[in-house]
Amino acid sequence: MPILLLIRHATNDFVKTGRLPGRTPNIHLNDEGRKQAEALGQMLRARPLDAVYSSPLERAIETAWHVAAPQGLPIHIRADLADIDNGDLTGKEIKRLGEDEATKALWQVVVEMPSQAKFPNGEAMLDMQRRVVDALEAIIAAHDDVDLPDKPSTPPASHTDPAPTSPKGDAGKADHHDQATAENTQSEKPKKRPQVVAIVAHADVIKAALAHYLGMPFDHFQRLAVSPASVSTLMVTNDEKRAKRHIVVMNVNQTAP
Repeated sequence: MPILLLIRHATNDFVKTGRLPGRTPNIHLNDEGRKQAEALGQMLRARPLDAVYSSPLERAIETAWHVAAPQGLPIHIRADLADIDNGDLTGKEIKRLGEDEATKALWQVVVEMPSQAKFPNGEAMLDMQRRVVDALEAIIAAHDDVDLPDKPSTPPASHTDPAPTSPKGDAGKADHHDQATAENTQSEKPKKRPQVVAIVAHADVIKAALAHYLGMPFDHFQRLAVSPASVSTLMVTNDEKRAKRHIVVMNVNQTAP
């Protein structure tokens, strides 16, 4: 099963406005963001990727390009990796949402009990987590482990066999050798490695996914920190003997030096 690199898009000028971006179009990386994305791409060159996925929003696609281009990979756009739909609150100033009479009750639910929050004419926060997890599960299912290339075989060293004691003894040794070789060949399985898949999305999307795989209550998902252009590594493995699935979350919020 694959190793997922959950990447938050790099920074942009809209972040400085203190407003809810949601699915606002035409938010592009600024100069700082482009430098962050370039550094991220260089960092990931040391870890060859098998695929790159991205949210359809411009800030994510531009970040994904810096990740995919150095490795000659296409970008797979997935609508279900988009940021949460803030509905009527898209573009609203976050500070005012907690102060205005018309919105402060809703905003309190968003902050304190996000599992109960739904944006007017937008998306429920818990529905956002469900669609993102469904998207990641589909990506996991699409990227089975791949065979490692065979190592060149080393010819056996030449040697001189001791003189045979009898023809029967030679035949017995040959039969034993052939049987052992056949058994070793049958027992050897092709060595495999997990695919490494980069997924470029948004802060709340990544935090919601991490909360799910960490087994955290969704109401606590905002306790996680995900910086711009950061990588949170998620590895999913199957224990076939015990019929169990193991989730390993590593290097949450790792950034390029």
